[in-house]
Amino acid sequence: MTRVSRLCLSLFLLLPLALAGCSGSPRVTGTVTLDGRPVDGGTISFLPEGGPSQGGNAAGEIKGGKFSVQSPNLKPGKYRVEIFWHQKTGKQVSNPSDPGTTVELTKQVIPDEYNRSTKLQADVRGGSTTLDFPLKSGGPITGTGPGGKTTGPSDETQPHKRR
Repeated sequence: MTRVSRLCLSLFLLLPLALAGCSGSPRVTGTVTLDGRPVDGGTISFLPEGGPSQGGNAAGEIKGGKFSVQSPNLKPGKYRVEIFWHQKTGKQVSNPSDPGTTVELTKQVIPDEYNRSTKLQADVRGGSTTLDFPLKSGGPITGTGPGGKTTGPSDETQPHKRR
């Protein structure tokens, strides 16, 4: 084999390794449960603790308790984590965006300490990071009512309270 052929072959074999190292953004995967049950249909957001110089916000959907987030905004570093899960109630209410129609009312079931007043943190590394968030109910929950008005805690949005 000629010297040029060996060089070309070496470059061809090393190219996939070089490209894998330059594939881009970190990827964060994991699970989210509330009182041991998988969160299904919620959202998870990563907000950089170091401000814009660290990167931007990155978010993804939680399906069957699992999430995967990969974004050019996601850079290695420390993040605050916000998790929301609006469950359907079965009640129909007037649609503030389209008068004369109705929409199904939803309620926030994740306590504020995991979203609006989050205490959750994550350390995102380059490449792939796996994180699990086993959440517990019991803290205050702030919901959103018809028309997008923020409402305070209520018995309806407090799964741990008895009526």
